[in-house]
Formats: sequence, C-alpha cells, structure tokens
Amino acid sequence: MTDIPVKKYRLRRAKKWLKRTLIPFGVRAGKVTVKWKKPDRSVFPPRSQSDVPGLARYEYGWLSQNGEDGIIRFLFDEIGFESRWLVEFGFGAVQCNALRLILKEDFNGLLMDGSSENVDFFNHTAEKFGVDKAKAVQAFITRDNLQDLITGNGVPREIDFLSLDVDGNDYWFWETLECISPRVVCIEYNAGIGPDLSWTVPYDDEFERYSKHPSGFFHGVSLAALESLGRRKGYYLIGCDSTGTNAFFLRDDIEIDGVPALTTREAFRPHSNWLGRGISEAEQIEIMCSMPYEEV
Repeated sequence: MTDIPVKKYRLRRAKKWLKRTLIPFGVRAGKVTVKWKKPDRSVFPPRSQSDVPGLARYEYGWLSQNGEDGIIRFLFDEIGFESRWLVEFGFGAVQCNALRLILKEDFNGLLMDGSSENVDFFNHTAEKFGVDKAKAVQAFITRDNLQDLITGNGVPREIDFLSLDVDGNDYWFWETLECISPRVVCIEYNAGIGPDLSWTVPYDDEFERYSKHPSGFFHGVSLAALESLGRRKGYYLIGCDSTGTNAFFLRDDIEIDGVPALTTREAFRPHSNWLGRGISEAEQIEIMCSMPYEEV
C-alpha cells in the first residue's frame, strides 16, 4: 500500500499556541483588518478566463481560500438576492466564503466555528468595519444542537446562501438541516475519494480531522455522496471549483441559463493540492480504501 504522507500537524499546532501566547490579540487581529481592506476585483468576470469551461471561468479569490468569491458572485449576479441572509459553519476570519457577501452585498449572516479565537477575530474586525448584520458564534456543532443554534440566532427559514466546511461531519450536518432552505449551497468534498464512491466519515460528535489521522486524508465526504443527498433534499449539482475543494448546488426551483445539472463525473475535479504533492489520483484512492469510511 502507498505510504500515507503525514503533515507536521503537531508542529503546526505548537506554532499556533506560541503565537497566541506571545503575540497580543490586537496585533494578530490586525492581520484580519489588513485582509478585509484589500480591494475587490473591479473587472468581472475575469477576462483571462473567458475560455475556461464551467464554473471555473468565474473563479477568483478575494476573501475566499480558492476561487469561491468569483463563483458565488456569478451565481448571485444571475439569480439575484432575496433574503440577503447566509449561514456558514467552519469558517476563517481571514478567509471564508461568506465575507464578500457580508462586506460588499450587505448580507445578514450567522457564522459558527469551534475556535473561540477565530470567532473573536471576526467579531472584533466586524465592529471596526461597522458590520452589524452578521455575527460569529463559537460552538462545537453536533447533529443535536445544529438546528437550535441556527434558529436560536434569528436566522429565517429562507436564506440565500449556505456554506459548509467542517472537515468531518459535513454529510451528516447537511442531512440534518431542515430549519433553513438556502437557494445556493457550497459544501467542501473530499476529492481523494474520487468521483464514483459514495462515502463519508462515520458520524462522531467529537470528530476532529487530524486527531483521527495525522495525514488529514480521513475527513469529510465524497462528491457522489453529496450529489445523491442533494437530490433527496431538492438540490442539483452544478459544478466544483478547479482545485477540487468545493461543490456547488442550486435549489430545484432555481435555474440559470447555461448552468445545467451535472452528474458527479461531469462535475468532479481532483484535489490539486495533493496532486501537487506528488500523490496521484490512484494513490489517493488506495489510501482512502485503507480508512474506515462509511458507504451512504
């Protein structure tokens, strides 16, 4: 079997602890302020990507990790806004899919994350920027508390956007969600599982990606499992970003000319980071098959 590459996870955690201990909060939060002040792209869609197929044509990252800002911007340029509400769980104060909608499109929003520091960074910076329609809440989410956390923070049923990225129970949380009906959904998938297998990690209230396996390979859910779950919930798959990180879905009552429903194989993009580390798609599958995923 292929040797499983292990990142220096414990070293990274130690470095983060040292930063929290040695560098004052205000200094660390200042990096968030600098990021939020960066100008957004004025020319859209990117002219240099006019020949790129699919959603990747619209990609760019301003406050998102990959090209999600551009894809989300395109989708709402086409369908417009209704409630101007969003929910994102598993977010970063410096990089997340909700930030552009909050800062540029005046969205109301609830962001949830298990890191109190991350939540404090967001709320501190939001106050400095005069953002009062969105808030971050520190919470370790489970299937039992997820819906109460959302409704208890005043989120209406009809929302425009949901982003879900927790590196673990993503499948189970989307399956559980009935209290909101987002028009656009963005969910991270585990491209290492490939386009054919319908797999997720087994549900675990205390799932933590690198604690389960220091390689980080054992996490999340395959695209095939998300596509099947989406169909049951009334959503259709429209594509993935070019890095093989996020899948995008539209609710069945939403249509965009030239953006058809796709099969998993049509939408699938491999994991560019793992490929860049020299781990082929076949090797990724071999590694995944050695881990205790659950078929759904």
